[in-house]
Formats: sequence, structure tokens, C-alpha cells
Amino acid sequence: MSTDSERKPVPVSLPSELVEELDTLVEEGVFSSRSDAIRYGARLVVREEKQHQRLHERADDRAKDGIRERMERKRES
Repeated sequence: MSTDSERKPVPVSLPSELVEELDTLVEEGVFSSRSDAIRYGARLVVREEKQHQRLHERADDRAKDGIRERMERKRES
């Protein structure tokens, strides 16, 4: 991940209800600021997407392996 010196500002507009929920989390001490909460959420999105991609890659690999095995069996028969 990046360091503080590598951060780039990303303006974002959010629904007021979501901002209120973020503010509540900050007030409760879950996050030190809205920015911290949004950074945390962004990291979660990236992590989930990477996991999703890995799952698809594994499924694709299994499907390809299955096709290869069937083709080999067909050639052998």
C-alpha cells in the first residue's frame, strides 16, 4: 500500500445518509476521520475484488483441466 507521501486526493460525493453513518462511526471512535473510514472501505473493495478474481481464475483453471482430461480420455478410447 502507499505511504502518506504517496497519497492522492480523490474527491467523492456520497449520499447524505452514508455521510451521517460515517460521522457516527467517527464519533464512536471506530475511525479517526471520514477519510480514514473511506480509505478502509476502499481497501476492502480492492481486497474483495482480488479475491473474486482469484476465485474466477481457479474456476477457469478447473474447467480447462476438466476439458483437457475429457479430451485425453476421448483420444485414448
